[in-house]
Amino acid sequence: MPQSDRESSVENVPMLIPGVLRRTLAKLVSSAHLVLSGTTASILVIIFLGSLFVFVALRNHRRDEIRARTVQLTRLSSLIESDISELENYHRGFLLTHRSQYFGLFQERRSAMKKRLEELNVRLLDNPIQRKRVIKAQDIVLRWADQVAQPAFLGQSSLNMASDISFALKLSNASLDQARWILQSLKDEEQILLSQRVGEQEMATQSTQILDSLPKLERAVIEMNKEKRGFLLTNDNGFLETYHRSVENFYRYHAYLTILAGDAPRRTQLLNDIRSNLERWLSSCALPEINSKQQGRDINAIIDNDQGEQLINKIQRAIAEFQRNELASYDAGSIAAVRHRIWSTIGLLTLVLVVALLISSNTYSLALVRRNLSKLGAAEIRMRAIIENILDGMIIIDRAGTITLMNPAAEKLFGCNKHEMLNQAFLTLVPQAYNTEADLQLVDWGEFTKRTGTTVLAVGRTRKYVTFPIEISLAKMTVDQSILYVAMIRDVTERKRFEREIAAEKENLAVTLRSIGDGVITTDVQGKIIMINQAAETLTGWTAEEAKGQPLKSVFKISIDLAAQTRAQRSTYRNEAYSLLKLPSNATLVSRDGTEHLIEQVVSPIRDRRNEVAGVVLVFRDIIEREHKQLGLLAGGIAHDFNNLLTAIMGNISLASLLIPATDEMTTRLADAKNASMRARDLAQQLLTFARGGAPIKKTTSLTRLVQDTVSFCLRGSQSRSECDLEDKLWPTEIDPGQISQVIANLVVNAEQAMPTGGTLHVTCENFRQGSAEKATVQDLPPGEFVMITIRDEGVGISEQNLKRIFDPYFTTKPKGNGLGLATAYSIVKHHKGLITVESEVNKGSAFTIYLPAAAHVAIPEETRFAGAKELSGTGRVLIVDDEEAIRTLVEFTLTHLGYEVCSAASALEGIELYRQRLEAGERFDCVILDLTLPGGMGGRDALKLLLESDPSVNAIVSSGYAMDATMSHYQDFGFRGVITKPYEAAELGHTVREVIESGRIKVVPDLDLRAVG
Repeated sequence: MPQSDRESSVENVPMLIPGVLRRTLAKLVSSAHLVLSGTTASILVIIFLGSLFVFVALRNHRRDEIRARTVQLTRLSSLIESDISELENYHRGFLLTHRSQYFGLFQERRSAMKKRLEELNVRLLDNPIQRKRVIKAQDIVLRWADQVAQPAFLGQSSLNMASDISFALKLSNASLDQARWILQSLKDEEQILLSQRVGEQEMATQSTQILDSLPKLERAVIEMNKEKRGFLLTNDNGFLETYHRSVENFYRYHAYLTILAGDAPRRTQLLNDIRSNLERWLSSCALPEINSKQQGRDINAIIDNDQGEQLINKIQRAIAEFQRNELASYDAGSIAAVRHRIWSTIGLLTLVLVVALLISSNTYSLALVRRNLSKLGAAEIRMRAIIENILDGMIIIDRAGTITLMNPAAEKLFGCNKHEMLNQAFLTLVPQAYNTEADLQLVDWGEFTKRTGTTVLAVGRTRKYVTFPIEISLAKMTVDQSILYVAMIRDVTERKRFEREIAAEKENLAVTLRSIGDGVITTDVQGKIIMINQAAETLTGWTAEEAKGQPLKSVFKISIDLAAQTRAQRSTYRNEAYSLLKLPSNATLVSRDGTEHLIEQVVSPIRDRRNEVAGVVLVFRDIIEREHKQLGLLAGGIAHDFNNLLTAIMGNISLASLLIPATDEMTTRLADAKNASMRARDLAQQLLTFARGGAPIKKTTSLTRLVQDTVSFCLRGSQSRSECDLEDKLWPTEIDPGQISQVIANLVVNAEQAMPTGGTLHVTCENFRQGSAEKATVQDLPPGEFVMITIRDEGVGISEQNLKRIFDPYFTTKPKGNGLGLATAYSIVKHHKGLITVESEVNKGSAFTIYLPAAAHVAIPEETRFAGAKELSGTGRVLIVDDEEAIRTLVEFTLTHLGYEVCSAASALEGIELYRQRLEAGERFDCVILDLTLPGGMGGRDALKLLLESDPSVNAIVSSGYAMDATMSHYQDFGFRGVITKPYEAAELGHTVREVIESGRIKVVPDLDLRAVG
């Protein structure tokens, strides 16, 4: 080749190389060679990664072997150290207590230590230096056991604890400390070796640290017990200092283990048990023994208790259990780690192959994917902007009920931070919902999804557990063949508040209308009823449901006095009622069943916001009922005051009868005065029955004598005569004799007045048995046994028109009648669960029949008669609380004369204070007589509650002129021991007080006898 050609070719070489590279790169990145190039590069990368993974796996396996060896050696060394300390502990325990059981425990621990030393020597076969040191430690320990400890157990060595100076030196044997130092140095060397080969971070695994700390914890427990015993044997403070260091070591290791085991409840529980048992040992055994030794007291009685040894054994068993569990966990973790590495290696290799194929197949589609992703990204940005800016909360939930997306409005609604509730259960935010019956119940996600496409009212809950009402619209959609649910949520707290306010206003209005005593009817402008209250229902006889929508005239039927209406029309003044509905202020309302009520009424217009009339409110009330109530209150007050006066009169009359001889002619005069007072009492009782009604004070009574006495007394001095036909074996009855006598007296007086020219009054009493409903002979009378009383006259009779109203209060046909007699009789018989009927014919007479429930199988109690003051006398302290001075004076004089010590009080508070003072002074009242009605707001019933708080065994008698009060008829239910009705006689007062005091004493005696015997 010519020289010029050679120079030209040499100059062109540098220019050819870049051109070849450019062409090669262009081919590699072309669409034809792109997949092949990507695959080749992927295979090279994967081979490198696989090799690197295998290297790492082998290295980790080697580290695991080193770690396992270190853990085993450290664990064995720690256990052997614990064995040495335990051998010393048993030795000192024997020297302290001389119990033979320590020798058996010593031998067992020595055998276990020898096995562990042999195992440690086997594991150190590859390290002769360490093995030689372990053998040396073994010789030291066994020599100490043979030469020092065992002779002491076998009694071949005697130590004088008081004088032998070498005793403490033998206990703290330096050779044993040398053996411990050898074992500790072995552990330190292994830890250093592991740190060098594995690294500090790799070494700091939880199980390794726990396994390393557990023997130290156990050794601290053994050292505490051992050093405590050393102190008890020698009284050397050096042992006490070592004991305190062991306690500190225990708490330090325990705290460290607690931190390591904080994520495992079982570990934490075992550590807590270990600590609590140790603290029990410290407080109940160690500290008392040390204090006793320091104070020079005899400790033999304390150390003979096995409680300390049992607690130490319990602690060691707990530590051993913890160690076994942790070692098992460590072994299982090591095996699982090896298995995991093997499967990870296989999985990684498989993944490498799969990734290689995926990379090679997906490289070509990368550009297309990027273009599609850009389009999807733009669409996602638009969609996210819509979701993030809507005002309602939106939550997307998967098929399992897990939240996958929450917009900012939903996060704000539920008080959550951004993305805080993702992957959480939807029911965490919506725990309750209303079902189709509007009942609140817990949400079940499966049932909740069935309400898709509807709006559901539910209860939302924030992450601070604050609940609020929400409205949920649930929709279902399918995305990538996955079912998702979109929940649009709106807070309806304000709407619910408005609904509650409206409902509360309606309820307040309804409660107000129900509670007022006047009738209220509202109508629209056409006169159709919109609403009536409960009082209006009672007066009209129409229920609210029936009256709604009816014309007012159909429900509110009134009859008008034409003369009164004419006078009202002539007057220049017309009230609002007349202007609106053309109704007078006063009229007679005819109810649905024909009952008439004299009413007064007021009508007011209902105006809307434009001040136009939208309806009418009609308010009316029964005037007669109001007058009845006022007259009843007046009658009750008069009767109460009258009874108080009669009490003083009758009490003094009866007291005078007891004090004068029976042969004195004044006895007859006093008896007449007493009978007159009894009639006055019956009149007052009649007023009270009318005024109050109430339950009678019943007792088993025979009606034979009661009927005879009442009839003869009422007809005394009249032109009429009586014929009584009373059955011989008349059944007894449970009645209030005073009330039933009042009923019979009213009927007899009415019959006598119906025969102005005289006649015969026929009275019959007989037993009567009412059959079942099919065989009933008397209407409105329940089945059972009754005593039937018939009072028939030969008078003018009662017209059919008046016959329906004779039992109405204030209805009378007599010029001077008050209309209370038959009304009172009807009320009394009704309260006795009986029945009163009437049959009458004009100009032929009337017949009243009374049915009273019989007590056929109850014996009639014998009447107690009192011959004189001796029979009524007694002893004890009595307190009378009554606002009437005359009654207090009478009771005080009467009971003092009968032998009692009496104190009085005019008010409940004064009586309570007096009772408490005497109770504190040891002069308890044997009986307290409390008036039911007292001034100052507190009556006898409330006063007894306060007395029972001070003295649960107080003997109280209730006294009142209101015999119909429930307290009088059921006095035992309120804590009273007796009852006495005003007005009462001196004999009745003395008998009641004596009976109550004696019954109270009878209840106390058995308790005293039983306590004396027991």
